[in-house]
Amino acid sequence: MGIDQVEHFSADFGDARARFLRAAEKRRAVCFAYPIGPRGPHGEELCVDVAYVGPRDPGAVLVVSSGLHGVEGFAGSAIQHQLLTAQLDGLALPRAAGLLLVHALNPFGFATLRRVNEGNVDLNRNFLRHPDEHVPNPDYDHLYAAINPETLDETEEQQALQALRAFVGEHGARRLQEVVSAGQYEHPRGMQFGGHHEEASNRIARQIVREHVRGTRAAWVDVHTGLGAYGDFVMLTAMGGESPAVRRGRAWYGAAAQSVSDGGAVATMCRGSSDLGLATEFDPACTVTFFAQEFGTYDPTRVFGAMRADNWLQFHGDADSERGRVIKAELREVFCPADPAWQRRVLDGGARVIQQACEGLASDRREE
Repeated sequence: MGIDQVEHFSADFGDARARFLRAAEKRRAVCFAYPIGPRGPHGEELCVDVAYVGPRDPGAVLVVSSGLHGVEGFAGSAIQHQLLTAQLDGLALPRAAGLLLVHALNPFGFATLRRVNEGNVDLNRNFLRHPDEHVPNPDYDHLYAAINPETLDETEEQQALQALRAFVGEHGARRLQEVVSAGQYEHPRGMQFGGHHEEASNRIARQIVREHVRGTRAAWVDVHTGLGAYGDFVMLTAMGGESPAVRRGRAWYGAAAQSVSDGGAVATMCRGSSDLGLATEFDPACTVTFFAQEFGTYDPTRVFGAMRADNWLQFHGDADSERGRVIKAELREVFCPADPAWQRRVLDGGARVIQQACEGLASDRREE
């Protein structure tokens, strides 16, 4: 009897890592472990794990990565496990192409059920030159107390919500999304902090590119959750709408492909995104088609509220309290719903995009 689709989802980071490594070993993959330094909640070593299947000198590589945003890693890890255990034999990977799986780019956030890393850094705001490319975010500064409250009591919450509603009333909900999501570099204890220097996961991701895929054509799928319609997905890139990478993405992924620079995507532009940052590590002569596969979960207000409560818990609350446990459970739910139907849609969507990326690599080769 084969494994049920939903069983590809793991109970926690330790379970996800063990299952990933077992599945990679059964495929005789070449594996590499990149420790980040800090230990996990049980004193365990935390690593970004890489598994490679394919020829020694590939002409192209399909990369599937997970967990850049910690707690979002459950979905990406499940897609990777399904790929290794159930999809790989039937995958139309081009001849002379390899498969590289990057598991848990933010192992600390995955292990501790946080979206950010051990330094409270949103890693998808960290891939830029520090501090030269730090851009002020004055509207965030103005709304700091409402976005990052010191207490969650009813009176202060009403004041915070009033400030946020007033901003939306004057500037619109899309502008508030832009302000909160763009990234900020002034408030280390605030949401969407992009850091003051390259974080360990950033350096490791760049090292992985240089060591494993720098000189090859690459299709990269980086799995995320939390934005968009429940169970649906879009393919996001920060590349400009008329760039060759975006044109390839639209050819490969159809209407699901969106450039956040166009203004109509489910996400807004952010500074320091991984796709733009890692692009600088590839050989300029190589074509790279890097898209984030973003699976929708709940209403953006609920997702924002869960992230906001988790940030409060980190700096002002008690994770071992009943309230702390409720906050952690909600954060996990908004980024990985327990609903089996949602999980099956993630696995179906992940398998479909991986196949489309393989076909895209093959067509890209024929057009050269």
